[in-house]
Amino acid sequence: MRSLRLLIVVFLIALPVSYGLNVVASLKPTYDEYFALYTLGAAGLAERYFPSSTADILPGTQLSWQVAVYNHMEVVRLVKVEFKLLNLTMQGPDQVKEIPSQREPFYEETRLILSNETWTVPVAWSVRNATKGGNSTTIHSLEFNDQIITENVEISAFHGHSFRIVIELWVYNDGTGTFAFQWAANGDERVAWNQLWFNMTQTSLLPT
Repeated sequence: MRSLRLLIVVFLIALPVSYGLNVVASLKPTYDEYFALYTLGAAGLAERYFPSSTADILPGTQLSWQVAVYNHMEVVRLVKVEFKLLNLTMQGPDQVKEIPSQREPFYEETRLILSNETWTVPVAWSVRNATKGGNSTTIHSLEFNDQIITENVEISAFHGHSFRIVIELWVYNDGTGTFAFQWAANGDERVAWNQLWFNMTQTSLLPT
């Protein structure tokens, strides 16, 4: 009788433990979904974005960057990277409101990215034409990845300070059939973008 009681006690203790272990084993760990967008300098590092120690450039100054998108979603995704030229006063992307800059892109590239794949976009560019007038410097055209670009680049900055190239990640939405600046990850809406600032204050080579 004593042995029977002991057996019953052991069974009652082991039953919930065994059930708990089975439940834990059956749970699928949450997959941390995200995209990562980042820009590196000429050497593939977070440095040497500009030839000199300052971000003050002249027309013809050659710049080489590497823009990368890492897909940590569980499936292949179609993404687009947009490049926009802004000055200090123009509205850039809003991280809190999750809205992009309203400036139209001057350049974009699109690609399918596999899960856990990194897509690198080499960028080689320079200001092709800029002029100085009064207190401002105006950019008229860029040479960007062997293309001469004049559309959506005309922009002025006070004394040539605080131009910026904004880089935004757009993700294809299967539901709407369009690219969207917002994308869903683990049930939340997210956005990804970055920007690099530069000046054109040395006007010795700029026509007036």
